Amino acid sequence: MTEASEKQTRRRGAVLEQAILDAAWEEVDDHGWEGFTTEAVATRAGTAKAVIYRRWRNRVELAEEMLRRTSGSARGTFEPSGDLRADLLTFLRGMSDFLLSPFGQVVRGVICETDKPSLLSIFGGQPVVDDVRAVVENACRTGQLPRSPSPLTVNLGHALLMSEFLHTGTPPSDDGFVELVDTIWLPALGGPSPRTRS
Repeated sequence: MTEASEKQTRRRGAVLEQAILDAAWEEVDDHGWEGFTTEAVATRAGTAKAVIYRRWRNRVELAEEMLRRTSGSARGTFEPSGDLRADLLTFLRGMSDFLLSPFGQVVRGVICETDKPSLLSIFGGQPVVDDVRAVVENACRTGQLPRSPSPLTVNLGHALLMSEFLHTGTPPSDDGFVELVDTIWLPALGGPSPRTRS
């Protein structure tokens, strides 16, 4: 579509931008990050590449906008049970599902293709690890942990999962999550002796 025909359809401002972002998500869903191109997004959105480039200089900037506009609802709801070990495993499994979605592909693509440190907090205003903080605070209140652990250890499980995902493109297996919790995360938090089964 030419810019003239774009004007004829009167898609402008927020309406046009949302159409582009919707098309961008569809492109990632169909072709993954490797096949995600500005040209393909423009074709799917029925607009010209120049229209996109006036707003975002490249596919990374377009992807950053995609993440900003959807980060609040992409992860879903985490509902802790009150059992520290079970909740840590539930958190990791939920993060795994999240990272294997198109949203996760875009997160990895943006982080791997930019040198902006701020993108390591791409998940929005509320960091993902706030869920873990709530679990840990409850564990301290209920005596599952003897003392409040450091922020470093609270972030440990999420950090290791993200490191694996960024390096390999996939999260650990479920057995890997169990090993991570039982041999690394729980001991670092000061938790009880791990059970052998999830």
